[in-house]
Amino acid sequence: MRLRERIRQFVVPRVIRMALEKRGGRIIPISGEEARENDVYLIYLLDSAGVARLVVDDILDDQVQGKWSVDGRSFTEERSINIRELAQFQLWIQHYYRGWTFYTTGFARFLFNRWSHWPWIKVKYDRYLQSRFNKRELPRQDRMKVLRYILSETVKNANFHTHPTTLMSHFYTVRWVHRPDKEELLRYYRLLLDSMSEVQDLEYIELQGYRLKPQALNTITDFDLEEQRHVDNKNTQNRIFWLTVTLIIVGVVQAGAAGYVAWLK
Repeated sequence: MRLRERIRQFVVPRVIRMALEKRGGRIIPISGEEARENDVYLIYLLDSAGVARLVVDDILDDQVQGKWSVDGRSFTEERSINIRELAQFQLWIQHYYRGWTFYTTGFARFLFNRWSHWPWIKVKYDRYLQSRFNKRELPRQDRMKVLRYILSETVKNANFHTHPTTLMSHFYTVRWVHRPDKEELLRYYRLLLDSMSEVQDLEYIELQGYRLKPQALNTITDFDLEEQRHVDNKNTQNRIFWLTVTLIIVGVVQAGAAGYVAWLK
């Protein structure tokens, strides 16, 4: 027997026993407050094609017990395999920890995560980032910025549809979901999209969301023209201001020169 196979035969049963110390039930919460208290493992054995065949329930003596699957999805058949047969399979362990799921294939990554406390570090750091994000004041995007974003996405994909939640994820990342003011933000973007639907810039389709209408191009063009007129007017006012300042300076210099000449005489 090769060294690698001997190591697997020695380590894999011990890794399974480690994971079974925090075995999960058939139903594991993955969202909500219950998920934030999770710290359980779900152990699978994969065949040579990478298909899950056995979900492990226990090890008794030299037998690994669990539920077998024919299709890799439904685990219903009670089955036991000898520990010596573990060489034919690969470990796939799912660690449900504090609302996160960490996937490890093989025993090396599992042992690294366990001994380095990587899941704890990852969750703690993420919660720190979330707490900082929650303290930030998020700017509410105006109508034209949202409309321009929808236009750019529609140009890329003619079937593009959007919702308040997808808009918020685009502008703020998915961290908005855990903000205390998320309902206020959600209402704002829902009202914004509804208002654009009322003036025919968008169209709402049941079960799909909001999509762009041709009228939106006129709205964006009119806004751009108005903005350009505003910029032109501002530039003209600036030129007039600096011309006036220049004339005043020239006038002061000329008056000073004339006064100086008169004083000399």
